[in-house]
Amino acid sequence: MDRESYESVKEEIKRSADIVDLVGNFVQLRKAGKNYVGLCPFHSEKEPSFTVNRERQMFHCFGCKKGGDIFAFWMAYHHCSFPEAIKDLAERYQVPLPQRQMSPGEKRRKELKEAIINANQKALKFFHETLVGSSSAEKARAYLKSRGIDKAVIEEFKLGFAPPKWDKLANYLSREKVPPGVAEAAGLVILNNKGRYYDRFRDRIIFPIFDLKGRPVGFGGRVLDNGHPKYLNTPETAVFQKGSLLYGLHAAYTHMRSERKALIVEGYMDFLALWKWGLKNAAATLGTALTPLQVRRLKGYVDEIITIFDSDEAGRKAALRGLPIFINEGVRSKALLLPEGHDPDSFLNTFGSDRFADMLKNATPLLEFYLSQTLVVGNQGLEEKVTAVRELLPRLLEVKDPMLRSAYVTKIAETVGIKERIVWEELDKLSREGGSADAGATQSSLRASLAIKYNRDMHVLNLLIHHPEVASDLSDCPWEEFVQDECTCKLIARFFDKLKKGGQFAPEQLLEELEDEGARNELREALMLPSFYDEASAQLAASEIRRKIDEIRITSSIREARERGDMEQLNTLLRERARLHEDMLN
Repeated sequence: MDRESYESVKEEIKRSADIVDLVGNFVQLRKAGKNYVGLCPFHSEKEPSFTVNRERQMFHCFGCKKGGDIFAFWMAYHHCSFPEAIKDLAERYQVPLPQRQMSPGEKRRKELKEAIINANQKALKFFHETLVGSSSAEKARAYLKSRGIDKAVIEEFKLGFAPPKWDKLANYLSREKVPPGVAEAAGLVILNNKGRYYDRFRDRIIFPIFDLKGRPVGFGGRVLDNGHPKYLNTPETAVFQKGSLLYGLHAAYTHMRSERKALIVEGYMDFLALWKWGLKNAAATLGTALTPLQVRRLKGYVDEIITIFDSDEAGRKAALRGLPIFINEGVRSKALLLPEGHDPDSFLNTFGSDRFADMLKNATPLLEFYLSQTLVVGNQGLEEKVTAVRELLPRLLEVKDPMLRSAYVTKIAETVGIKERIVWEELDKLSREGGSADAGATQSSLRASLAIKYNRDMHVLNLLIHHPEVASDLSDCPWEEFVQDECTCKLIARFFDKLKKGGQFAPEQLLEELEDEGARNELREALMLPSFYDEASAQLAASEIRRKIDEIRITSSIREARERGDMEQLNTLLRERARLHEDMLN
């Protein structure tokens, strides 16, 4: 694609898309003046600093500084390259996409990802057709039937079966012209020390794992006997990172968004059981505890996450690991412990969905769940309680909000029966041993810096953005002496230069011309701010800025005259400053 065609497609996508609608599919947004705000999907926060502006068709996070247009959001959210974002959005908004010349590196990465997806699609077809029609899958079909998984669910989630042969899939992929190196890169086959490929998944029920675009990016396999491991996943590949994926999320996220609640279970079968019973706002982890990235993605859809545990030691430890993640991500989190001997499937089959819904209503906040499981049930002695507290303290150190941390310390001390002071001393000791640093001074310095910029520098930039016809007159005075921040100074200079050359322009056009990321962050933040002035006060503000510039110039000259001992010049300058103050009073 030549540059002209490329820019044409880009602009056509921008005309067809609305960034508020697009981002709103993945982040819960609320109206705030001319902007829309929500919790940032790219970093941990409890107060919304992620801002989307419909008029300028851009987003910016005042916390982590990520921002840009719809393409920047798509790339960051879906972890893809710019060409991939162009392609995805062109398809989404039905914009014809001419081909462009890619760099060799881009081409290799794109071709590898496409080849892996293609291999996965062929493997999915092989596994699914084997489950549905092969005599080797009778035991698998019987097992799914015994678990209440009907044909509709099998078809909807494309469940499959890997036959108990060493190279059945490898041979199939070879016949389908999938290169063995690609099959290996997809995690479907393994090369042995004799130079032959054999299947990774054998004699297992197969659960295809889809990304949010509905593409098969990996697989999970479950044994039918007592073999080990019980579950086996695709290894990390160019398209599969299990720490960022949740099983079933591609089908469930719209239901989560409508109900504002997500149910998280521990396995594929648990997810399918909930889905079968009509609980479609659920997803399953892929054999690991929830990660910050997964929670961050979920909080774009929901206000509350309920994690459902089996009644075992692993569930208690999982709750402990998840506690700081949920707190730091600012998501209300609860835990539901099923009765002993039950998983979601067996509980629903035994007691029904109404009873399950009642249990969900009574789910316990995550810390209370952990404390009740560790400290109350079993009537432990003091030594066991102290051990439990020490197990919990490292997780408390991960809680970033000091007020929440304090509330948790109080709760723990009350529950265990230990003086709160002792808990704080242990926490402080652990903190010092871990070498944690107090960032208070740094934050204080940052706030002071921001105050200076918003009191002075940002006012000039704000005038240029919203009242360029007024602010452009400032270019003929030494405004550089007024602006203190170097980055803002460069931005203002670019504004004045562009205004002189071509007259008024849409200020967001500058974003694509700026090479420095810091300058782009600065401009995005300024673009998100409303006008500080109405039409009448803008002229007064420009006059006040000009007066302050004159005052700075005169004050500097007075200091120099004093240093030189030039009394005549000093008296002239003092009279000039007095006249300036008189004009201000009049």
